Amino acid sequence: MKSNKMGFENLKLSSKMHLLIIISSVVIAIGLSVGIICQFVANGFFNYNDDYANYKSVTVDYEDIDFSGSGKEPREVIDEICAKSFEKNGVSYYLLTQGNTTTGGKIVYKFAYSANSKNIDAAVAEINAEIEREVEGAGGIQFSYASSHVNDAILGNGLSLSRAAIAVATVIAVHFIYFAIRYRLTMALAAVLADVHNLALYIALVALCRIPVGSAIATFAVLTVLFTVIGTCFTFERMRKNLKSDEYKKLSAFELSDRSANETLLINVTMPACLAALSLILFVVLSISSLSPFVILAPVFCSLIAFIVCAYGTAIFVPSVYPRFKQIGDNVKAKSKAKTLQK
Repeated sequence: MKSNKMGFENLKLSSKMHLLIIISSVVIAIGLSVGIICQFVANGFFNYNDDYANYKSVTVDYEDIDFSGSGKEPREVIDEICAKSFEKNGVSYYLLTQGNTTTGGKIVYKFAYSANSKNIDAAVAEINAEIEREVEGAGGIQFSYASSHVNDAILGNGLSLSRAAIAVATVIAVHFIYFAIRYRLTMALAAVLADVHNLALYIALVALCRIPVGSAIATFAVLTVLFTVIGTCFTFERMRKNLKSDEYKKLSAFELSDRSANETLLINVTMPACLAALSLILFVVLSISSLSPFVILAPVFCSLIAFIVCAYGTAIFVPSVYPRFKQIGDNVKAKSKAKTLQK
């Protein structure tokens, strides 16, 4: 068995179609199931880092003064006031963070996105009134304010999910039209299947792994589809050229697909790796002003997932399913021709 131009033995991927479909289906089903469950019981379908999660919050800014001569730290008094008010109004926070400012400090209470906004606002009004009474009782000047905020998880540093969805749909549509014109309808259908398969696998793996991510999710979702487009161009361009060769004309669709995949396997693995690495560098550079562990971890994780998905989808999965599309297309043509002859 000879090696081809781009260096691998014939892997006969077309014979592994059923196994590959089962593997992809199981991974996608598990990932989507985990995401859907977490949408209701955790912090969302994806594990957004705190900057991109859906939540409501109450922030109390205060000056470093002594409340009512109690000798307690201001944050202790404020925390007691807030805890009583939240309990009275039937809202409970899941996260409390504290920090210092130039004149005092800050306490932030975070609530589930489903928490009742009216109850939170009522608690805020009570907190401000109680803090004012405490400050007046101590003879101090009030410099302590509570305010509420709603975070709707708009992915500010990258593409929003809605814009990413529009971009993905546009790329897939253009991909189909281009392939249908340049190659064949069966190749266009297989190419679109590759887009949908890789995107679904990417989403499922990100949801399944539960790594805290932010804007990188949408950015690399679009890039996953773009990488897939480029990879399928290499694969089907090789098939088109092979169809013109006397050596390949007598081969079945299964043999042609296997050999073409063999010849493009190396480039379909190295290309998404290089593009993912370049995209990662660009993403981090553009986010340099807000560098944090999440800014680094999220794009690294998403770029790795995009690479794995594209390498698997374009180099292995697509060559295994294309012959079936070709077979169906040939059967449709044969039946149509038979009907025409009968007339």
